[in-house]
Amino acid sequence: MRRIADTAEQGARAVRVSILIPCRNEREFIAMCLDSVLANGFPKEELEILVVDGMSEDGTREIVTEYTQRYPFIRLIDNPRRLTPYALNIGIAASRGEIVMRIDAHAVYSAEYVRRCVESLKLYDADDVGGMRRSIPRDDSLRGKVIVECMSHRFGVGGSRYRYVNLTEPEATDVVPYFCCRKEKLLELGGFNERITRNEDMDFNNRLRRSGGKMLLVPGATCFYYQRTDWTSFLMSAFSDGYWGVFGFAYAGHFPVSPRHLVPLAFVSAVVGAALAGVFVPAARWLLLAILGSYVVANLAASIDIARRAGDGRYAFIAPRVFAAFHSMYGLGALWGCLKLAVMPAFWRRAAGWKKA
Repeated sequence: MRRIADTAEQGARAVRVSILIPCRNEREFIAMCLDSVLANGFPKEELEILVVDGMSEDGTREIVTEYTQRYPFIRLIDNPRRLTPYALNIGIAASRGEIVMRIDAHAVYSAEYVRRCVESLKLYDADDVGGMRRSIPRDDSLRGKVIVECMSHRFGVGGSRYRYVNLTEPEATDVVPYFCCRKEKLLELGGFNERITRNEDMDFNNRLRRSGGKMLLVPGATCFYYQRTDWTSFLMSAFSDGYWGVFGFAYAGHFPVSPRHLVPLAFVSAVVGAALAGVFVPAARWLLLAILGSYVVANLAASIDIARRAGDGRYAFIAPRVFAAFHSMYGLGALWGCLKLAVMPAFWRRAAGWKKA
């Protein structure tokens, strides 16, 4: 992983906070995102907003250009490599702020999001802070609403507490949505691993934690994220997250995710293993039934809980399919990542070097 250099213009306007927005083809959301940041109330003389665009072709660049003409502290920066980790490193290098904050283009932010993150970073001597992320559907379909509820439930997303808790006090964590860090800490860690093209934030969180860094979730800072709700995109995103959660190990030197992110891999592997063993060992079929039966019970309990909270009984019939499809695709993606690693000679050579070290 190459280390990024600080290339901020010398003599340029000094700012306190640089906000990075990596994006590509976000015409539908970029204006809402920028408007919510502009309405944050954070002093404009202490702020810069860098939209790092992956050469969008849908009109996103034209919309951002209009904002740059109205607000001189907004800049449009090219990301010819198009991928998010490149965008983040480009933005960090170009930033002028003491503090660098990343936000997502297809989300809007509460009125005090920036201020609360920045203040908490200093007040609690943290290395990285973030707020709550509340998912909202991109369409008004019933299935879209159920997907949002499933992705905001502990059974769906496990220990990613920023998706579903309501905090009154800051809470130590191992993952925050996006990041809000001092620039010197980002440069010290070398920025983002550009070979991990998805889950790059989880890899960064792990490296920060392994270096002794302190991460906090802070109350009063909320973003509203437009969750993918069309079925194909939702499932492909789950598969990709699972795949990079494991395959990223080839480029990271450590698992780029926390152990809890490997639970779907364990589930899918257990199901596949028990099913194959059942062909030769009849007793293994009982193990398969036990695994699937336990999952079905937990799935139904979570689905009924979602229906109760939503006040709509229909959710109890749709949520089980959403949970099962999400966990299966995430686990299959992780299993595919394992298989890719297994046939990657370079990975085994590196693994041997780590063992010796």
